[in-house]
Amino acid sequence: MKRFFLPAHPALRLLACAVFGILAAIALPFSPFGWLAVALFACIVTGLLLFVNRKRFPAGKLSALLAVSYLLMVFAGFAFHAAAVFRLVPSPSLLSWVGREVIVSGIVDARPVVSHGKARLRVSAREVFENGRTTRVDEPVTVVIRMSGDQDFGIQQGDFVHVKGSVGLIPPASNPDEFDPRWYSRLKGVHCQLFCVGPWMVRQGVQPTSSLSFGLAINPLRNYLQSAIDQRFPAGPEQGFIKGMMLGERELVQEEVYDAFRRTGTAHVLVVSGLHVALLAYVVNLALQRLRVTSAGKWLSLFILVAVIALYCFVTGNAPSTRRAAIMASVIIAGGTIGRKSYALNSLAAADLIILLFNPLELLSPGFQMTNAAVVGILTIYPWLSSLIPDGDGVLRKVAHFFWSAFSVSLSAMIGIAPVIAWYFGTYAPSGIIANVPVVFFSSMAMYASFPMVLLHGFGGGVAELFGLSSWLFANVALWFVEQFSRLPFASVEVHPDLFGVVVFYLSVALALSAISSKAWGRLAVSVLIGLNMLLWYEVVRPVPDSPRMVTVNAGRDMALLLSSGNETLLVEDGRRSMDRERIRRQSSLWGLAEPVASVGMFSADSDEQLQPVSAGLLSASRQFVVRRPAERVLRIDSKQRSWLFVSGLKRLEQTPANGGNVVLWIGRFTEKEWSRLESWVASVHPQRMLLVPGVAMPYVQRGLLERFAMQHPVVEVRSKSGQTVWY
Repeated sequence: MKRFFLPAHPALRLLACAVFGILAAIALPFSPFGWLAVALFACIVTGLLLFVNRKRFPAGKLSALLAVSYLLMVFAGFAFHAAAVFRLVPSPSLLSWVGREVIVSGIVDARPVVSHGKARLRVSAREVFENGRTTRVDEPVTVVIRMSGDQDFGIQQGDFVHVKGSVGLIPPASNPDEFDPRWYSRLKGVHCQLFCVGPWMVRQGVQPTSSLSFGLAINPLRNYLQSAIDQRFPAGPEQGFIKGMMLGERELVQEEVYDAFRRTGTAHVLVVSGLHVALLAYVVNLALQRLRVTSAGKWLSLFILVAVIALYCFVTGNAPSTRRAAIMASVIIAGGTIGRKSYALNSLAAADLIILLFNPLELLSPGFQMTNAAVVGILTIYPWLSSLIPDGDGVLRKVAHFFWSAFSVSLSAMIGIAPVIAWYFGTYAPSGIIANVPVVFFSSMAMYASFPMVLLHGFGGGVAELFGLSSWLFANVALWFVEQFSRLPFASVEVHPDLFGVVVFYLSVALALSAISSKAWGRLAVSVLIGLNMLLWYEVVRPVPDSPRMVTVNAGRDMALLLSSGNETLLVEDGRRSMDRERIRRQSSLWGLAEPVASVGMFSADSDEQLQPVSAGLLSASRQFVVRRPAERVLRIDSKQRSWLFVSGLKRLEQTPANGGNVVLWIGRFTEKEWSRLESWVASVHPQRMLLVPGVAMPYVQRGLLERFAMQHPVVEVRSKSGQTVWY
């Protein structure tokens, strides 16, 4: 086993077993205690075989059976850990208080985020108070607080707070192929959220001993860094950019700036991740070079370096991306201090094992997968790419090698990370291959210039201003490059690969790298051709589902409808924000619908500027739809195959002639009286299908009555904010 299975990468062996164990625990409906029994059995067998091997193999050799039982123990141990975290909840749990108003007391264990009129913080709950009774709990909960523009929010990480609000379940994804808050929170061990109507429902309590470090060191240091950036940095998008890089405050970056970073594949610069931790480690390591001349000095410098990285991790909010980068950097630096020969892939696997020991569900996090994909791509592809233009003695040769090396790093990371990004986000940024070179370079220079600015902020005003201006200049250049690349026509393209496509891509890359390392160019060509053929024939033989005739798209409180005639698509009641319109376009592509040719609003006065607005009549851009307005807040849309009637209010519905087609009704009130009226209308008109859209202010009791009405009438369904209505 040692000779044939990754002999120089023991951590990689263990990581493979751990990954398969975690995936088995998630995919198989097996009890955590069953996995525990398997792990204990394998542990006992491993111990017995170790005892036997010491007698049979005095030289220290291991039998294949011992290696298998040991790996089985690791596999089952991680499966038990993952199954326990994924399938079990603490008792008592906040799930017992869902739908009720309580007071939760606990410690804020993550940096609060204030954006879009809401403050979000994660609280490690310790007590729940309801009706004069206090119950001890031990469970994290997400707190959502409604904010107004002039309200101040002074809660920081590490504060002990008492929060009054209503306990509810975390909402799932509004539409397919979008971010799922419920799944993401479940991976973090959070099952509930607490909604507060305002910041006055949050009170700061007595600081517990366990969180004194935040009050004494971490929060003052974070406030100092924020003050340095605010005072030494001119206001504008550059200031938000620097805060996003140094403090992880991505919410301060303007929405259009973040969208430009996303389109160019450089959004990783805006979050504290491996790039920023590596820059910090490099600067601290340079400052500690004189300490590393003795053995004791090496260990002291290691301690200082790890302490600085850990402190920076907590100052920036202890986000998962920062925590992963801090652990990886610490493992790699510790390996160099010990003096043993290390392999980069093995160090990466060791860091991953430590991360998964703390939280095995981190394996399913997109950030974890993208980090590893990028690092593995750099470690495996970059050496070959950079060797194509080797370093030399001449100036031109050195300059060419420098720029080619930077481009090779970017290309290697993009090859590794592109399938993961396309899998999760449905986009790929070809411009990122080139855009990452100048953006990362000038972002790094801005980061380097900000270090002395921060250090000199308290006493060296003029010099700190100079470094602040330098950092602003580099940030401004980085933003300029991002803006220019985002304007390219193919800066970002939509790609929706499935699991088969992602697996084939990585297998083809692995086979190609194996062929390159052995200089088997014929095998390289065969690997590429096999991969391309598999993808091509998979697309040919894969059945293509029929496109629906109507799809609802949830956009917060708003709802848009996509009507299809087969060749063309009409958008009804488009969202009020540009982000909603982008969401609508993505859903149209996901369902295989044509790009909307026009939009018609029923409530909103504005229509999409990029589409043809429609008031009434035959569309000039097509002959597939006819739109009429029989009355206010009433729309009738006809195509060659379908007819739709859109009405707001039950009274208008009763007054509007119907032809038994598809009906969408917005209804704000539903009692027994409305039940009787709507039932009579359905019995007399016999609509083909009917969608009921409850008003935002409809009470839960009436909403439940509406759901019961739909259950008793097969042609009727109720709009859901966490699901789509699809009619074929």
